[in-house]
Amino acid sequence: MIGTTGITVSELCHGTLILGPLQANLTPEQGARAIRRSFDLGVNFYDTAQGYRSYPHLALGLKGVPENRVVIASKSHAASYDDMKAAVEECLKGLGRTYIDIFHLHLIPSTDSLRARQGALDCLIEMKKQRKIRAIGASTHTVAGVRALNAEPAFDVVFPVLNMRGSGIIDGSLEQMLEALQESKHRGKFVYAMKPLGGGHLAAEAERSFRYLRELPQCDAVAAGMKDEAEVEMNVAIFEDQPVADDVKRRVGAVDRKLIVYDRCVSCGLCVEECDQGALTMGKTKAEVDLSKCILCGYCAAVCPEYVIRVV
Repeated sequence: MIGTTGITVSELCHGTLILGPLQANLTPEQGARAIRRSFDLGVNFYDTAQGYRSYPHLALGLKGVPENRVVIASKSHAASYDDMKAAVEECLKGLGRTYIDIFHLHLIPSTDSLRARQGALDCLIEMKKQRKIRAIGASTHTVAGVRALNAEPAFDVVFPVLNMRGSGIIDGSLEQMLEALQESKHRGKFVYAMKPLGGGHLAAEAERSFRYLRELPQCDAVAAGMKDEAEVEMNVAIFEDQPVADDVKRRVGAVDRKLIVYDRCVSCGLCVEECDQGALTMGKTKAEVDLSKCILCGYCAAVCPEYVIRVV
């Protein structure tokens, strides 16, 4: 349960970034199949965002499901009151709901960043009073971000990058992140983890990686991007402590994702500036990817004016 909100979620959260144009670029019909499969197998927690452009996939996948049967978390990079209000309204309309369970400030790296987005936070506080949202959260890739959220009582939920190697934590160690999250729990905040497989780098150790997070006292739930029915079936089996069928393993193992930059790149450098992992640099003719650092978040693709970056 999320604090005193009365919101109860499944331990496995279905992440939808992978469904949209920043990653697999599935049609709503294709993405909906994975959404419906996870719901049918007992998942009730879904994570999306304004920037993911996966509202159509989620809406179609949950068509006909009463809104009190599922928990939706969304987020926005909005900084001002008006922009955040528009983001929440967009989400409500896009998903066909009367309320959103959790709404996040998308990516808070520091206290200064949180202060700069006070208008957006004020909007979420007002939206919660109006019962258009039920809980307020923020996502972060940094230890400093978690500490900033801990200091603000308005936040019910913390959504950090967290995995057994500490991949994607950009300003500290795994131990420092766990210490900050222990404080989150002490303050009564709900914590669910993003990037449990380190953007794909831990895919070969999925069962061990999920078990690590599930055993952490600092982690209440885990958001995993799931593109198709096979990935859903594998992850649900793991979270139910059941063996993964060989056929499911084979179907999941047939997919190997990576970030690519097409030759149409105009070398503007916006993606390099956007990447907080240091995984992109400018080469002679286009942006180049260090696959050892890339966590497959796809945020670089969101700022590309030429639409030449994909997670495939």
